[in-house]
Amino acid sequence: MSSFFSQTLQRSITVEGRGLHSNALCRVTIHPTDQPTGLRFRHAASGVEIRALAGKVGDLSLATTLEQDGVRFATVEHLLSALMGLGVDHALIEVSGEELPILDGSAAPWVEAILGVGLREIPDVVRRSIRVLKPVEVRSGDKWIKVEPYPGLRLRYTIDFDHPAIGRQSRELTLTPEKYQRELASARTFCMERDIEFMRSRGLALGGSLENAVVFGPKGPLNDSLRYQDEAVRHKMLDLVGDLALLGAPLQGLVSAHAAGHAMHVALVKALLDDPSAWSWSAVEPIKANRHFPVGLQAMPA
Repeated sequence: MSSFFSQTLQRSITVEGRGLHSNALCRVTIHPTDQPTGLRFRHAASGVEIRALAGKVGDLSLATTLEQDGVRFATVEHLLSALMGLGVDHALIEVSGEELPILDGSAAPWVEAILGVGLREIPDVVRRSIRVLKPVEVRSGDKWIKVEPYPGLRLRYTIDFDHPAIGRQSRELTLTPEKYQRELASARTFCMERDIEFMRSRGLALGGSLENAVVFGPKGPLNDSLRYQDEAVRHKMLDLVGDLALLGAPLQGLVSAHAAGHAMHVALVKALLDDPSAWSWSAVEPIKANRHFPVGLQAMPA
């Protein structure tokens, strides 16, 4: 089976947890919608809504934040990654706090919740994507990210850390909902043990623990085990998928990145959108119907 029409959830789901940086409790309810409104965040107390678009991005310190009318939603990238990775085009995301729950540090809990209710098509709303027509690149010193034409969405990512347990890692894949679930969704956020004190002095990582992040000490990860041998680069790709959601539509292109991060991901999105000659609207190629995915998620070895 295939899906030519836009997709939303079958019914609402609610997820609760604490923020990685704030340690504040937050409740998130994702509602289906029959209108082609994209992915929208709504502040439960004020009713303020913020579209998940690059023009709404605020702070990018170790996470992606959306801001508007005095309201902010921090650490949105893992949820956006799960929605984009599974092919959810339209949904209303109601949030009680200012930072989304970190859960286990990956997109896996979001994926399991979404697949638990399943997806459905929105009648008469055809899926459309942003098709890349020519290369667009952003550079900062030895860090860079670029996008170029490709029939589908293909990701290439390289990281290079001065740490023996990470070092240089590279991974490449053509993204489909199945591959997202198998290859990226379980990869957890990570940090160096030596950086924790500095982050907390800045009011960051207050909710961090070995339950929601991979922490690399001098001799290797302090966690019991890694989910993938190259979990670090896979998590960077997971973040990239979430930040690409800020285009406002699925992307057809090859995205290559070297030592990038949230700021460069968003800079690429803005650079592409700012050049009308670099992209066009295009019908999305049919994808396998996500609502028939099995419920649950298993990490596969690299």
